[in-house]
Amino acid sequence: MLVKQSDLRAILMNKLCGEGSFIRVPEGAEYSAEDATNVVLHAATSSSNSIEAAVQDLREMHPISRIPCADTVHTYLKGNNINETMSFFRKMNSEFIDMVNISDSPQDIAMDFHNVQYYGDKNTKGVVGIQPKNGTSWGYSYLTADLVGDCKLTLDIVNLTALNKNYGTLIEGVINRIDQLGIAIEKILMDREFFNLASIIALNTADINYVMPAKLDKRIKKIIRDFEMAEGMVPGVIKHKFRDESSPEFYLVLVPNKNYDPLRREGKDNKKFFVFATNIKFNSVKEFTKKIPKEYRKRWNIETGYRMKKVFKIRTCSKSFVARSSFFILQCIMHNCLNVLKQVVSITAYMLKSAICKGIRDSLHVESDFVRSQSIFEFYNQMKQYNEDRELELRQCLGLL
Repeated sequence: MLVKQSDLRAILMNKLCGEGSFIRVPEGAEYSAEDATNVVLHAATSSSNSIEAAVQDLREMHPISRIPCADTVHTYLKGNNINETMSFFRKMNSEFIDMVNISDSPQDIAMDFHNVQYYGDKNTKGVVGIQPKNGTSWGYSYLTADLVGDCKLTLDIVNLTALNKNYGTLIEGVINRIDQLGIAIEKILMDREFFNLASIIALNTADINYVMPAKLDKRIKKIIRDFEMAEGMVPGVIKHKFRDESSPEFYLVLVPNKNYDPLRREGKDNKKFFVFATNIKFNSVKEFTKKIPKEYRKRWNIETGYRMKKVFKIRTCSKSFVARSSFFILQCIMHNCLNVLKQVVSITAYMLKSAICKGIRDSLHVESDFVRSQSIFEFYNQMKQYNEDRELELRQCLGLL
């Protein structure tokens, strides 16, 4: 079955410009939401990876087409309500989850902070202090929650704008929104930044299993030394809690580092033990200490997801918090669309980018008909049925039925 490149662009436009709309244009505006979205999508999927370059590129290829200038596109974006854009993203996720038929069984979630460096005025709205990297300690910060099963989706995004992170509130909010999507959580895989009292209390209150690396403070370092002296370099599990009386109990899982070099100085790159914090119940210490590192490796999928999202990154010098956040949300939308399509067609990020670019160029030659085009839901089901029919036909040919 032939899937046209223009079909993929039309399917995505049907979703982005349909009910709710990713870009909302003022009433009576000269250009439509589709006109502006064409420019933004071209910036996200072509080598012209900025709004300004995308406008110039499209106007050179199609001088008589309706292509708004870069300032107009930015004005439309800045006029949007970021909460409405987030609601649009979450509504799309709800439809994607129904589409891919995620099992009713509990799912593993990876939660992490994602920073986007900023080199302008640190007093710009939305800019917060971040971990120093690439010459700056200022930027935009987002908390993301990702499904790490067979179909990898970014389920939730939170813009962090406060001076301090309220870990308990952040975790509670994400858990509630994932629950509203109809997904039961098996466990949450988290970065060591979440190893603090507020996070542990929030997870314990929500009755959610978790796995995260422990921060090696003085108390935990002493626990490791005492354990090694008593047991040697072997796996172990030790009950632990923070000094605060409100701290729930949890387990420290000690896993010997097979690559530890006794001739080198012990440190970040040469640890004797990897230490994880978890509240998961267990029977066998031996099996449990094998299971926890294996489970935590699933979180590496979120790092792969960030690399994939960067493929759709739009460069910008805009100071607008709304515009910059919208670009990051679009990266997550493209990432999710790609992973949903992967369930029914063989496609890569670069193939999707190429298809959308070609689709945009084709659409500018003729009157667009995206509203009457297939929805992504219809396309997904059509491809799924096609694959099932081919599988049935193959099994019949092989005499397996």
